[in-house]
Amino acid sequence: MKEPVQQHSDIIEQLQSKIQALTDENRLLKQRMDEAGVSYADIVGGSDEAESELYDPNQGARIKEFEITDKIASAFFTMFCRGRNDVYDLRYTNPKTGKNGYYTQCFNRWDPCCHYKLKDGVRCKDCEFRAYKPITLPLIKAHMKGLDPIGNDVVAIYPMLENNLCQLLVFDFDNHAKGAEQDDYANVDDSWKDEINALRRICKNLNVDVVVERSRSGRGAHLWIFFKEMIPARLARRFGFALLEKGAESVNLKSFKYYDRMIPTQDALPEGVR
Repeated sequence: MKEPVQQHSDIIEQLQSKIQALTDENRLLKQRMDEAGVSYADIVGGSDEAESELYDPNQGARIKEFEITDKIASAFFTMFCRGRNDVYDLRYTNPKTGKNGYYTQCFNRWDPCCHYKLKDGVRCKDCEFRAYKPITLPLIKAHMKGLDPIGNDVVAIYPMLENNLCQLLVFDFDNHAKGAEQDDYANVDDSWKDEINALRRICKNLNVDVVVERSRSGRGAHLWIFFKEMIPARLARRFGFALLEKGAESVNLKSFKYYDRMIPTQDALPEGVR
């Protein structure tokens, strides 16, 4: 017969083993919910305790490496590239100054006829030698892999068609103050998280499906809304402003301080833009 001390020790070990098993199971289930886009905090009521339980100090363990195949790139293209496919911008960072921006890609860029190279004031939209590069699958795969150390493989799309129609709306919660590009437009604190989550809850309450994307800096985000069909950009933006202005009341938020802009950024293309 075991001594009482030994019995207690065995019971403690059994309980510790069960606790560890339940902890592992809990973490796995939350991971599966996160992958399925289900918020654990919303299910349990969004308490502070629930939010703290969601945080895992080892966030890197949640990142799963996988091969970017043509099929995956095609699915990504179908979801996010809902705009013009005949033109795109590519990110470029000056290795000497660190300044970066997005530049329209043209087959004739830097050729002797290129007005940008000549610096004669003729803009790309007015260039007689304009030959925009189209979006291709290899380009999308390079964007998704992100192998360029300074991010010069990042693609930016033109979401509005020439007839002023669009099929997506993006809310930008990055810091676009002067000089912020040096830190990839990172916000100065973490309060933007409350605002992006507030807008996400607003959309959820209205049965509007959204996708939230963390920004390159890690201190900002973009919230995407996709429409089933092309609609006028003016209508899409009016809907976006309604979410921001009226919806904030439902989550006791006076205004969105960290909201920077909405994409498309205008109701219609300027006259003559192609």
